[in-house]
Amino acid sequence: MARPKPADMRELAERAQKDLDAIDGKRLTVKLKSIRAAASSPIAKVAEVMEVTVQSVLRWIAEYRAGGLDALRPAPKAPRRSKLDDAQKAAVLSWLDTDRTAAGEAVHWTLDGLRAAIAEEFGVTLARNTIWVWIRKEGQRQLVPRPRHHQSDAAAQEDFKKKLRS
Repeated sequence: MARPKPADMRELAERAQKDLDAIDGKRLTVKLKSIRAAASSPIAKVAEVMEVTVQSVLRWIAEYRAGGLDALRPAPKAPRRSKLDDAQKAAVLSWLDTDRTAAGEAVHWTLDGLRAAIAEEFGVTLARNTIWVWIRKEGQRQLVPRPRHHQSDAAAQEDFKKKLRS
């Protein structure tokens, strides 16, 4: 036997239809359609058609009743905390600025080299992409030497440049 409907269910369904006409979010649409359908059909049937649990439909109804459309929207998620603290980040950025390791040795940094140095110095493993994105956000750019062919003739190139200018 179906659960008895609260008295305000029709009014809630009409309000859901108005909000449904005004939005374009897919997940929000499913929630609002479920609320609207629950006014005239058993909640178990609505949940089956929408391929969600009965508890989800009941939760959506309660949230919508309490807070309206904003209550159905997903809450923004906080960004994941960095594995490196501020002092460690400052140390890594100083390595990049000076082109030196923590021990003071001169080095040309690559992402893999920086990743290995961070793991060795701080015991923290970071993905290459994580390091790349973080370095870009800090305004750092990886300096890469201009490629040269191993068989190139520097003297011939200089002669060519001189003839080109004349």
